[in-house]
Amino acid sequence: TKKPQDRLDLLFLNGNSSVNDQYSVTGSMNNNQNGEDEFFDADDSNDLNLNIQNDLTKGWTDLKRRNFGRTKLPVQMFDRSQISIWSILKQCIGKELSKISMPIIWNEPVSFLQRFAENVLYSYLLDKADQCDDPIMRMQYVAAFAVSSIASNIDRLSKPFNPLLGETYEFSREDLSFRFMSEQVSHHPPVSAFTCESLEDRWKFYGSILPKVKFTVKKMIVEPKGTLTLELKRHNEIYTWETVTCTIHNIVVGRLWFEYHGTMEIVNHTRKLKTVLNFKPYSWSTKELHKVEGYVYDSNKQKIRGLYGFWTDSFYSIDIDNFEAFLKQMKKEAKQSTKSSGVASAAVVDSEEEEDVPDVTNELNLPPNSFQLWKIIPKLDYAPQYYNFSLFTMALNELTDEVKRLCPPTDCRFRPDMRKMEDGDIEAANLEKNRLEEKQRAAKRDREKRKQEWTPMWFRTEKHPITGQDVWCSNNRYWQRQWSNCSDIF
Repeated sequence: TKKPQDRLDLLFLNGNSSVNDQYSVTGSMNNNQNGEDEFFDADDSNDLNLNIQNDLTKGWTDLKRRNFGRTKLPVQMFDRSQISIWSILKQCIGKELSKISMPIIWNEPVSFLQRFAENVLYSYLLDKADQCDDPIMRMQYVAAFAVSSIASNIDRLSKPFNPLLGETYEFSREDLSFRFMSEQVSHHPPVSAFTCESLEDRWKFYGSILPKVKFTVKKMIVEPKGTLTLELKRHNEIYTWETVTCTIHNIVVGRLWFEYHGTMEIVNHTRKLKTVLNFKPYSWSTKELHKVEGYVYDSNKQKIRGLYGFWTDSFYSIDIDNFEAFLKQMKKEAKQSTKSSGVASAAVVDSEEEEDVPDVTNELNLPPNSFQLWKIIPKLDYAPQYYNFSLFTMALNELTDEVKRLCPPTDCRFRPDMRKMEDGDIEAANLEKNRLEEKQRAAKRDREKRKQEWTPMWFRTEKHPITGQDVWCSNNRYWQRQWSNCSDIF
């Protein structure tokens, strides 16, 4: 019998197949002799999954204490209650994200590149996808990974630091089953490229993001443009998708809150399978926020599985017939609730007039034969005092002796402005931020004078094998750790 910590190390970090089989919460997608899908009963699997999640949380805490040394930042975040964000943002309308100069007190002490690293916190889902022989089951785990990739953003209303041109970040440890690195490959427009790969060469996840920002009177809308690609190497499969829009409400008055909304299409180009997920905007009738619903489609465009959950909590796979009946019943109940409460029509409640902090009631009333693909690691009790960081995020900017020895001088953890902010010296952090920005502008003027083009160190553009678009891919030189030609950006 595996001890809880062993289970954590294998399931969460190494993705060992025998342990995943032993502690699976999903069962098999293979058809039995009666032609029916086989699954663990939902009630039984929920209890088992709860035990596993408790082990994951405890084990990750132990791992952090043992290997990263801290479970909190050096100081708590600063009080922003007397600062108006609109007084700042109204000067930024029409500007690119990289040109928005926010007071540092509205930042959080991580770079945008480090926030990318948070997307792979639940990379064990990709290990589980690799282990599945059924392509439909693989697709569901990939969909769960895509949903989980934004889960670290819960209540994160601070702005990460804009990366400097040439800035890099790596997250790699011998006791983790993956390694991640990213680079700011363009400043105007601001493009960040990343690559993450399994140490056992099971999968590779890569892409780039160009954040587009729009403002209305009461909202800030962030549209992250860019294709994300996953390769499951053993199965010779390529998946692509794009992330969804984030809208931040009440930027003028009231308490800030945000939501993800829009349609995410995850395509398995090899098998011609597709998952279409609808990240639903807040419903003033059902009081549901952060809800995700969707379907897996086969190569004939027929619905074969229903997918349902909240990106802030958990994600489930559901039999099609039960799912359709479930959605029909929920729609009926929402309509009755609207009538009984006297809520106005959707055209009114979804208008710009309604911007209060929503009253949320997220309940997972799952139909029979549902099973859980993913469950979020519970939020820390003291997270609100530390920018709502998770334990994983607490570790991202820690400057250890190993980082000093192995990482290039362009790594985010060497940024003096972020370091000063993390240590609580806001005045010094602002001075350093201004110095770095001026240094970057001076370097640009020098390149223009010399008629030199900027060339990223660790990425290059290639034609995407599926879409044919120009995409940023690793040039496979970073892990050779030759830093002699790195730019002096800090």
